[in-house]
Amino acid sequence: MNRNLVPLLVFFTMLVGVILASIVYVRTLAPRYAKNHAILHSASDIRVAMRIAYDRGPLSEETWKMQDRDGLSTLDYRALGRNGIQVTIAERPSDTIHSESNVAFLFGKLVQDGLWDLPSKPPRGNTNAHYTISVYQLITSKHGGRSFTFTDPHYWATTGGHQFTIHLDKDKPVPDLLQMSSTTLVEPRYAELVDDFRQFGPQSFLSRIAAEKKRRYGIAAT
Repeated sequence: MNRNLVPLLVFFTMLVGVILASIVYVRTLAPRYAKNHAILHSASDIRVAMRIAYDRGPLSEETWKMQDRDGLSTLDYRALGRNGIQVTIAERPSDTIHSESNVAFLFGKLVQDGLWDLPSKPPRGNTNAHYTISVYQLITSKHGGRSFTFTDPHYWATTGGHQFTIHLDKDKPVPDLLQMSSTTLVEPRYAELVDDFRQFGPQSFLSRIAAEKKRRYGIAAT
């Protein structure tokens, strides 16, 4: 073989390798990179809220609203008294990673405690306070949300209701109601969700809420 052809063959071999590698990248790696890049830079939005409406007492309602938008956390609390005074306390958007004010951390705790799973409950126990918890999530262009209502989370955590089951027998067309069995429906997660909202936030945020409730409505911290 002519020695002058060797460099030329090496060049063409390298050129073919580069072309093949480019084809593999374009067909496989580039779409994957584009997808990961889109996920990394796509808008994300998490909103969770709890509203308590009171039938009587110094407060008419309380509302907690927490939001994480593209990694920035915002905390808002609002109270409306029967005396007509409204209190609004807010934590400005922060990208802190500390769990005390990171709404993404709160969201994970709420999901763990049944945010997406718990159903609405009929009024039971102390029906003076009516709770509504709602959630909205947007991530990678997909979104979803829900809300549910209940009263007296302590009742559901300690007493609950009863679910009755009737045992049917094909030889006895009329069921014997005395043979019904019941199951107690105790569900502590309603109380856990309420505590998640009430206890979340930096101490400065929680202290301001407690101080304003005492000053404006005469409600002592519990």
